[in-house]
Order: sequence, then structure tokens, then C-alpha cells
Amino acid sequence: MSIGAAQNTSGLFAGFNRYSSSGQAAMGTSLLSSGSAMIIFLNPAGMQFLHKGQLAFTHLKLDPNLDQKYFAYAITKGIGDAFSVGIGGMSYSVQRIERYDRDAQYLGDVRLDENLYLVSLSTGSVRPFHIGASVRYAVQNIPLPDTLKWEEHAFAADYGFVYSQYDWLLLSVSSQTAFRTNDGERSLPRLRSSLEFDLPFFSKNSGAAWQMAISTQTEYGHWTTGSVGMHVRYPFHDKVTVYLNSRTPAFVLIKKDEFDTNLGYFPMEEWGLSCGIIMNSLGAFKLKFEFSYITEKYFNQQISTIELMR
Repeated sequence: MSIGAAQNTSGLFAGFNRYSSSGQAAMGTSLLSSGSAMIIFLNPAGMQFLHKGQLAFTHLKLDPNLDQKYFAYAITKGIGDAFSVGIGGMSYSVQRIERYDRDAQYLGDVRLDENLYLVSLSTGSVRPFHIGASVRYAVQNIPLPDTLKWEEHAFAADYGFVYSQYDWLLLSVSSQTAFRTNDGERSLPRLRSSLEFDLPFFSKNSGAAWQMAISTQTEYGHWTTGSVGMHVRYPFHDKVTVYLNSRTPAFVLIKKDEFDTNLGYFPMEEWGLSCGIIMNSLGAFKLKFEFSYITEKYFNQQISTIELMR
């Protein structure tokens, strides 16, 4: 008996590495958009730019579906002006994966379950620098019909840095270490960066903004990709603000080796578009709804987010 086929499908912790935790992906890896608690999955230092308390839930639908389910959440809380803490999680499952024995005989379908938990801490006490760190814990399991169970646990860490001295300029850098198990690395470590700046065409004191971002993402030892994003926000009413994010397809800047198509992991992101509405009609709270659509080489991602901010 072998579950090798299932391991090849799940070995990269797809819920965290392949798919997006929120519509921030529509901007590449930038902080600009969004002010979402989901930033802890991209750069924990970004919590310093959020409201005092935020709670976000995200549902991801893939097209074609292929029996995949994805859900994520994040909670952030500011402690004074200098510190923030956050927790988050993801749940990802594939309902039917083909299972074969060593003689390539079909044994039926199995289910893959994947859960990830994250704890983050950030500080802005050394202005204009903001730093943050996260610890991730992930577990994969495949229940087998013959009472056996394949299970794997892994840990990893994230580090984030944001430089923001001026109102119109922000530099973000974050790194993600690979998930490690007894079998070695099960994902690719990453280095992300984004340079973001305001364009002087909207009045910031009225809550409007037009911002641009140039983002890069490096998969260590493999390649570096880039993308360009835009964020436009305008308050049509003192209680209603709408915004639109867009991004270009990922383009390869540096290619260190051939893409490993056996892993099925190479630059896939294409166009991204995200729109949202923020309603300030709940007293001290704001409610945000966001929908994003991202095209990829094999899947299209439809990301729905609801968020409560205080």
C-alpha cells in the first residue's frame, strides 16, 4: 500500500503556500489595500497599521472546484500605540484524492485535511521602523479506510519589517521559512518586498487615496517574480467608503533554475481585482465586505472577506 500520490498532492501545505488568505493578494504582497487583519499571513509587522481591534473571516472558492474547501480567519489587537498581537488559522481540505498501492492498483479515494495556526507579535516602538514575527504550526492528515492514518506536523516562522517615515512612502519586507518535517522541507521559503507610495491626486484628509505598489516575491533558490498594484479609495458618504485594488500578472525577474513541474509549484498568479465597501454605521465599529477575483494558470480564486474593525 502507498499513499505517495496523496503526499505529492499535499506536500507543499497548499492551504498556506498556494492560495490566498484574503484580497490582499490582488495587490501582490502589499500592505496598501487593505488594512486587513489577514496581513498577519503576509507580514506580521503590518499589524501596526491596523485599527485597535479587527476580526476577519475569509472564504475561498476555486474554479474549477475539484472538491477543495478553504476557510481562514484572523484576529488582531493593538496594545497601546507600540505593540500588537494577532492569531489566525486556515482550514483546507481536498475531498477526493486517488490512492494506489505499490503495483499501481487503484484502492479508492481518500480525503486530505490541512489545518494551520499562527500567532503574531509586532512593535512600532522604534519609529519609523516596525518589526514583527509569527510562529506557524501546521498539521496534515489523510484518514485511510483500513483504520490507518497518515499524519504530519510541521513548524515554521515568519519575520516582517516595515519602514514608514513619510505619509506617502512605505517599504515592506517579510520572510517565511519553510515548513519542516522529519522528511525535510515541505514548502519553499520566501522573501517578499513591496514599495508603496501615494499619488498626490486625492485628498487624504477626506479619506480618499490613490496608491501604487511595486511588489516582489522570491522563492529561495528558484526565482524572483514581480507585480505592480494599484489601490483607489473614495468616501461617497461619511458612513460609506468604497475601494478598488488591482494587480498585474506576476512576471519573472530572476530565474535561478528550471521550474520543478513535478512539484507543481511555479509562478502562476495572473490578473487580480478586488473591490470592497466599508460601512461606518455601527457606532464605534466599522464593517467591511470585500470580494476578490484572481486568475491563475490552473485555478481562478474567488475570495470573499467580511471584517469587523474597531
